[in-house]
Amino acid sequence: MLHKASCLKGRKERIASAPPLEALHYVLNTRLHPPFPKECQMISFGMGCFWCSENLFWGVKGVYSTHVGYQMGVTPNPTYREVSSGRTNHAEVCRVVFDPSICPLVSLL
Repeated sequence: MLHKASCLKGRKERIASAPPLEALHYVLNTRLHPPFPKECQMISFGMGCFWCSENLFWGVKGVYSTHVGYQMGVTPNPTYREVSSGRTNHAEVCRVVFDPSICPLVSLL
């Protein structure tokens, strides 16, 4: 991990190309952003490149939605290129929203 002073500055504004808050999932046709159904829970998986991991969850019964992004870094609103540079301290993750009564957490691990 880089010291915060060595990380990229980032920006205050949300990335313009990011899905809007009311967007629906392209494959699952469910919400990408909260609010989610009250019975749902969320977990984020860091599995390397998120483009290769998100689709693993699309066919799992009980998965409500998935969304890729970045977690734990210090650079505000980073771009994909900035995260890929290794100078933001972010990890690429896939957030999975699921109904544990249909899909127990252990089945996602």
